[in-house]
Order: sequence, then structure tokens, then C-alpha cells
Amino acid sequence: MSAFFTSIYRQLTALDLDEIFSYQTTKEVRMLDRRLGMVNWLIKAMVLVYVVGYVFIWREGYTDIEKSVGHSISTVNGTTFSQYNGQVQPWDAIDVVQPSLENGAAFIATTVFLTPGQTVGDGANPTRRCTSDAECATPSGATNPLNYGRCTNNFCQERAWIPAYSPDDRQATSIYELQTADQLGVWLKSSVQFPSLDSTRIFSTIGAVSRSPYAHATGTPSIETPSSTTLGDGSAEPPDYYTVAELLALAQTSYDTVRASGCTLSVSFMWSCFVDSSTPCAPTMQVSRMDVNERRRGFEYQYANYYRPTAAGASTRDLYTVKGVRLLISSRGEGKKISISAIMLQISSMIALLWLANFAADFLMLHVLPERKHYRTYKQERTPDFSDLRNKIAEVEGEKKKLRDRKNRFAMKLDENS
Repeated sequence: MSAFFTSIYRQLTALDLDEIFSYQTTKEVRMLDRRLGMVNWLIKAMVLVYVVGYVFIWREGYTDIEKSVGHSISTVNGTTFSQYNGQVQPWDAIDVVQPSLENGAAFIATTVFLTPGQTVGDGANPTRRCTSDAECATPSGATNPLNYGRCTNNFCQERAWIPAYSPDDRQATSIYELQTADQLGVWLKSSVQFPSLDSTRIFSTIGAVSRSPYAHATGTPSIETPSSTTLGDGSAEPPDYYTVAELLALAQTSYDTVRASGCTLSVSFMWSCFVDSSTPCAPTMQVSRMDVNERRRGFEYQYANYYRPTAAGASTRDLYTVKGVRLLISSRGEGKKISISAIMLQISSMIALLWLANFAADFLMLHVLPERKHYRTYKQERTPDFSDLRNKIAEVEGEKKKLRDRKNRFAMKLDENS
């Protein structure tokens, strides 16, 4: 047993550690050609400019990014009025804003059509004009008990809530045009959070206790387009209190333009924040008009108040058709946080892209330049044909085996003779 361990020990001590832990490296050939060098360094410079300038500095590729949708709150303040039949009627925020509380939206009336005292009965449908009963008939195969199929006074007769609403029927419908609704104030607030980057930090303007009117703002940077305006640059909070007229002006329109038909405005708060920075983050605000299609401009909706004039009376309703400014308020943002993994990823990408410089120079050297044959002799080295050498070795081993067999037979004959 001791002899076995002694043999193992001798074998281990006889090992060459330099051979075992040897280092292998790539042999390089230095090509003395300015054209190849300029191509190589030009591509390397382009890769460095792209990664450092565009990816790291411009695109902030050293950060982890999370996109998130936040919350928004709006409050409408003020009072306006209308005149109808010589009487002045006040309209405050409770009357003008219907519904009074919406998630991420608000509606401010500019024109109100009131059709009071509607009851269920037979009458003309002002939306279906006709010249004969055939035009009022129900399509073949369909049944509609509300449609009588009669044409009276150029309107189809139906069973519905009458008198029907029609903006041209001044007898049944009263029109209230709000004269100074453009002076109503809107207080806008927003917040956003990036939970995957930092679940404890919230960026918000909801905590503001005082208004910051747009009319009093000085030096607020803005960018205008034909149908929108962007306020702020992210360094300071933009104003948060606007009149309806100011919001319309930021959307490149006016109150006189939209009072009769209404419109839809988008108010977007856009955040871009470093969650690991102690510097306060402020949003930019973009106001734009959404109903830009000339054939579908405007916004209106209808609601009704139901009641019974007497205990035994028929169900009655007052129909309100309201046109006005629809505000769609959103809060969204992009959170950023410096990340070691993102930095290592970009550096690895840069190292991989630098290989393109050597590839381009090698391709130019071996396939394009007039001296490509000469360069190929230095770049490429041809080895011996080891397959032929292996065959020769096999032939020699075969001859040696034959010689050994011949010797063995000769020795056996000598033993027999002796």
C-alpha cells in the first residue's frame, strides 16, 4: 500500500506546473496601412460616440426605467349667468359641472337646452323627416311597437317622450347660453408613483394648499403647436389654476368658437423623475384639443330629472341637453433610477460593438484592397496536411508489425530444430 502512495507522490511531483497553468493569448499581426487604420479607428470612434453620447447621456442608459400612470384631481370654482325671456338666472359650479365628481375628467357647460315636462305619448320624431308613410315603415322582418309607420306634417309618428327635444323648437325647448362661463376657474392637481423603483416615494402636487394662477405666472416656458401647448420644463412646477378661457387659449381655440357646440380638451401632466435623487421633481403640462375632426367637432350629453306632478299623475321628466367643455385629465410619467446592472449591460454592448471595427478592417484588407493577396499571406497561415502524415505513420507501423511477425516465426523454427 505504501508503495502505491509513493508512486502517486512521485508522479505528482514530476508534473510541470508551468505546463498545467499555462496562459494562451491571441497572436496579432500589425498591418502598416493607413487606410485600414483609419477605417478601424473611425468605426471605433462612431461606436464610442453612439454609446457614450446617445445611449448614456441622451437616452440615460445608465438607469432602470419604469413607466407609470398616476392620479389627477380637478375642482371648478366660480359663478356665471344666463338670460332667458328677460330674466337673469345664476349658474354656479354645482349647476355648470354635471356630473360634479368624475375620475380624471370634468365637464363645464357652456349652453344648456331644457325640454321640461316630457311625458310618454304619441308624437312626431324631429330626427326622422318624411314625405310618405313608406319612409316611416319598419324594415321588413323587424318589429317595433313604438313605430306607427305614419308620416304626419313631414315627421314620422312614434310613441316616445313628448314633446321631443329639438334645438330648433323654441316652444318646447328653452336655451340658456352661459355668458361668462369662460371665467370659471379650474384647479388642477396630479400625482404619480413608481413602486418597482421606490415604493415609498410619491411625486405629487395634490398637497398644495394655495393656488398658482396661470395669469400671475412669469417666465413659464412653453412650446406651442397648431392645437396644443406644453407648459414647464420639469425644473419648476407649472401653474395649477386656470380659467376656462385660458385652457381654451392654450389649446389654440377660444370660448366664442366652442360655446355653441362644445369641445374636448386633453390636459396631461407628464413626469420624468429620478427616484433616488433628493431634488424635487416637477411635471410638464400639455393642453390640447382632441376633437380636431371638422365633421365631428363638439361635445354634448343629456340627462333627465324624473318626477310625478301629482300622486296619481303620469311619470314626467325634464330633459337637459348640455354642450360644453369636456376636460380629460391624465397624469403619467417615467421614473428613473441609477442601476449598476444597466451600466454593465451598456458597457458590454459597447465592447461587443467595437468588434465591428476589426471585422470591417479585415474585410477591407482581405477582399477589397488591391494588395489583398499580399495581406492574406500575413493574415492566414496554412498548416501541413496532417491527414497524409497520419497515413504514412500507419504504413510505417504496418511494416514494423510485419517485421516483428517474421522475427517471431523465425524464432519458433529455431526452437523446433533445437
